[in-house]
Amino acid sequence: MTTRRHDCFDLDRLLRLIGMLGSPTERDFWASWRTDMDGYGYKKIKGGIEALARSADAPDEHDHWAHDFADYVLMLFAADSPEKEAELADTIGRTITSGDSQTVGALFLADLRSTAWRVWRDHHSSDAATTIQQWKDAPYAHER
Repeated sequence: MTTRRHDCFDLDRLLRLIGMLGSPTERDFWASWRTDMDGYGYKKIKGGIEALARSADAPDEHDHWAHDFADYVLMLFAADSPEKEAELADTIGRTITSGDSQTVGALFLADLRSTAWRVWRDHHSSDAATTIQQWKDAPYAHER
């Protein structure tokens, strides 16, 4: 069996982390996750992964879809209070380990978020050459 890797290291890692939470049809994590959003989170993750699959045939859309997917991962795996953060970490931890669910879940979330941040950052529309050109062409404050 061949393991398919995504071309971008961090995007590949992000997809693998999402995969650690289980198949959407085989585990109950996705059914119990973000129940406060009436299925919105699940739809955005599914839609984002489908868009990434389609972007393999449309390389000019890759940055947009990778950026968009990472943005939703950052938003959907956020917690608005320490209590919600602990609950999310425990839920994730119980999904992927039979050991210390709180510690494993917290480490997973830190990894997921930092990986999603790198994907978001690296697939942003600005590249180094554009930034250099913009700043090269911009006037100094006293020239405005």
